[in-house]
Amino acid sequence: MKWRDQALNSNDEKEILLLYLQRMYWVETEMEQPLEWEAKIELQGEFRDALEILSSDSDRHAMILEKWMKVLDIELPKEAPRGISKKIFDFKGESYYEIFSEIMKYEIFARDAYETIANTDENLLKEIFPEEDTRKQFLQSMNYLVTEEERHRTICAEKVGGYSTIISSPR
Repeated sequence: MKWRDQALNSNDEKEILLLYLQRMYWVETEMEQPLEWEAKIELQGEFRDALEILSSDSDRHAMILEKWMKVLDIELPKEAPRGISKKIFDFKGESYYEIFSEIMKYEIFARDAYETIANTDENLLKEIFPEEDTRKQFLQSMNYLVTEEERHRTICAEKVGGYSTIISSPR
């Protein structure tokens, strides 16, 4: 048995999962959205399609999280949940390489967080979602979000990679 299993009871584990959902809702609504909008402003129409995908998907992700938070009777956070700081993004004077590199950090963070949620202990999920269909739907939603965030990481990596290829190519 892992030390963590001994140190935490199922109520503690449940609270941690619920906090994760609140944090990710905050990341989607109060961090990724401002980050992407600031990028749109600074890039002045460049990479519009990529930024529109990231921004509109972030809205959809927040709606998915909001749905599950309602199912679980979790309050939507009105301020940054414990462990998440309020960050102001300012890309003034930064290259698109720097901007997409910054966005990619959050996409990787979100992917990993959703993966953690999707890998929640099965017994805990059974306790939280006694109905198997609901439990399956929750896991499908979280796995969908993992896939989406990986797609976003790829979009950013293509922009970052394209820049570094141009810079490093001999003339």
